[in-house]
Amino acid sequence: MPRYNVEFSPEVNRKLEELARRQGGTKADVLRRAIALEEWFDETKQRGGRVLVEEDGQTREVVHLR
Repeated sequence: MPRYNVEFSPEVNRKLEELARRQGGTKADVLRRAIALEEWFDETKQRGGRVLVEEDGQTREVVHLR
């Protein structure tokens, strides 16, 4: 399995550690899920789909920034 050596700023590393703690996994787990989510988001947009978020009774489209 390929391995990667990636440097993150202290702030990004802290966020990654916090997500891993809240999700009960590792930082690698968080990164794998983030990649899977990015792939799903991109494929949905490529097919002409829209990604919507509903919060507090409001529905908004998620706009992917590149």
